[in-house]
Amino acid sequence: MIAMFFIAFFGIQDKDNYIGTYNNVICPSCESLTRFEVHKSYRYFHVFLIPVYRWNTRYFVKTSCCGRIYELDPYVGQQFERNPNTEIRKENLRPISQYMPYRYCPNCRINVPGEYSYCPYCGGKL
Repeated sequence: MIAMFFIAFFGIQDKDNYIGTYNNVICPSCESLTRFEVHKSYRYFHVFLIPVYRWNTRYFVKTSCCGRIYELDPYVGQQFERNPNTEIRKENLRPISQYMPYRYCPNCRINVPGEYSYCPYCGGKL
């Protein structure tokens, strides 16, 4: 009974906030003209659902073309959060994972299973 009381009034949660979109940029992965969707992720301690303390703040970028996810430099992420016109460069991005279950076909813009060397839809080399 006492444990339920404490869980209801304070705890730790993860949060993911959509910050904005950065348009007209070349994708570092597939080299298509795309947009970046910028997100902020953090963990926080709350009391009565009011955030008291945040930690482990990270910024992420997802490409709209091939769906690749990158970690954004924290300084650039903070600047983008304040000013959406902040430039996001290729050197500010770090790929989250080198393994991707899909490859991206630049010709027909479709995700193809990773074991294919050629696109089964258009025949283009991946």
